[in-house]
Amino acid sequence: MSNQDEKVIKLPRLGLLTPTMDSTLLKIMEESGELARAVLTFLDGSISDNISNVSNISAASNISDHAAASSNNASSNNHNKTRLLIPVAEELLDVAQTCVTMIFVLEDTYGIDPGEMIGIHLDKLRKKGYPYNPNIRYYVQSNGQYKYLNLPRLDIPQVTLLKTVCKIQEEIGELTQVLGKNSGKSGERDMEADISKLLKDSILELLDIAQCCFTMLYILEEKYNVDMDAILIKHLEKLKAKGYCS
Repeated sequence: MSNQDEKVIKLPRLGLLTPTMDSTLLKIMEESGELARAVLTFLDGSISDNISNVSNISAASNISDHAAASSNNASSNNHNKTRLLIPVAEELLDVAQTCVTMIFVLEDTYGIDPGEMIGIHLDKLRKKGYPYNPNIRYYVQSNGQYKYLNLPRLDIPQVTLLKTVCKIQEEIGELTQVLGKNSGKSGERDMEADISKLLKDSILELLDIAQCCFTMLYILEEKYNVDMDAILIKHLEKLKAKGYCS
């Protein structure tokens, strides 16, 4: 991550893999399932913490004990939330990484430049009523074996982890429709796909999925002090250990 105004996330090319668009779509679905599991683990842990806190406060014998118990519980809660949110952030990053992997495939195989699509992506966000800072330059750029993505921090009221998971699933469904139904792979007869439109639509749906991930990552960093720099380092080390990149 970078400074507060420019939230650039750098993700690598998985050059030691040979993904296709279809295999990458399956990988996105797999990673989104793991994200859902991490979110459910966090929610279960939060419920357990709340029950424990009520018990601790109820057991306090006087007003001062109640105040001390409440303060200690708040501190403990914040620490536990951050601990449980680290796996969530890691899975969000895995989903975004899979999107970037497919973006590399589209670039390499079909010559589609995602940087040219960022304006359309931002226009979609405006039309949907998702506010963001218009004074920042947003981009998707390549530098060597890495993609540098600076996507908006969307100011969406009452956004939650559960809503984010649902929104990611919605966007994956739209990507699946582009690659499946809109390209005649869902049993449609005598359908001639517009390949150029299909590829551009794929990039836009991938940016939508990555946008969901990045918005929640920004929130986890700002609201819960999740150390995104450390998580990004760990993410790269994991990919290298698995032999996905050098």
